Amino acid sequence: MKNYTKVLKTALPLHLEGTNGKAVIIQHGYNGYPAEMYGLAERLNKEGYTVLVPRLPGHATSGADFRKTNWKLWTSHFRNEYMNLNARYDSVSIAAVSMGCLLALMTAAEFEPEKLILLAPALAVKQKIVYSTPLLRWFVPVITRKRAPEPEAGEDRLYMEREYWSHYYSAQLASFTKIMRKARRILNDVDCPVYYMLSETDGTVPLEVGRMLDEGLRRPAAGTHVLKNSPHVFFEGPENEFVLDKVVDWMAE
Repeated sequence: MKNYTKVLKTALPLHLEGTNGKAVIIQHGYNGYPAEMYGLAERLNKEGYTVLVPRLPGHATSGADFRKTNWKLWTSHFRNEYMNLNARYDSVSIAAVSMGCLLALMTAAEFEPEKLILLAPALAVKQKIVYSTPLLRWFVPVITRKRAPEPEAGEDRLYMEREYWSHYYSAQLASFTKIMRKARRILNDVDCPVYYMLSETDGTVPLEVGRMLDEGLRRPAAGTHVLKNSPHVFFEGPENEFVLDKVVDWMAE
């Protein structure tokens, strides 16, 4: 049977060539998609950086396609994207959101990028059901979530809501917890400058993640900040411009 699954146009990977000889790979998170990272990518590119925004397998296609993926596909995909960029540039940094931060940490433990910028790193999450999915996956493959539609959401956001955000896919969340556990174990192997940002109003990642990083990393974080009024994806909140400025400043240090 033919597969007619397509990638949302706003979810296509983005590559912007820079002028300063330095590169940054920017990774979205679980159930995210590249368009959420475009603003940061464009801002860093204006500062001269070459920027790559990958799309993780199964993301921004369909729920059925997503359910064919797992932690091995996500980790190997990001690792390969980093290696490709690292082959072309002497300086490669990583900026990431949520689960993307976990992939970034695992890659940094192996390859040591120039810098690592973690935005809402999902080393822990507030949704307790997530921790039950390694067992639930065998009995309840899909759990419906009750969510209020986003006001003035565009067509692509509504599609993501229907296919992804309105469901807990147990096997894929179990894969997420696998990555979470792996990332926690390798924190002490990360030996590059690490910057991280959290938010008091993040509905997913608790502030205790800051303590986990402070206690687990080999060296103290090079920079930290706690936002006052941002959602889980900081770029979608009122402090977006501050976040962009802060990342640019961290990259320039």
